[in-house]
Amino acid sequence: SVFPLVENPGAVFQPKAQLFVLNEAREVLAGPLVVARRRVYHREWLLRFAGVTSRDAVEPWRGHRIAVLGTHARA
Repeated sequence: SVFPLVENPGAVFQPKAQLFVLNEAREVLAGPLVVARRRVYHREWLLRFAGVTSRDAVEPWRGHRIAVLGTHARA
């Protein structure tokens, strides 16, 4: 699950949005990850990424930030 730090996470987590995993130094660790599906779960969001078939594939990114990069960020 993802805990959003933006006012309108529904606009950020749109299907086909490209997201990147960042470390504390804001270096890209992975991505782009393309949002395939999303849904709200209490105050968090559950995201499914295109091409990612298991939870084990994304487990190493637990505790990292997910960001939209570039000049056309939707946040």
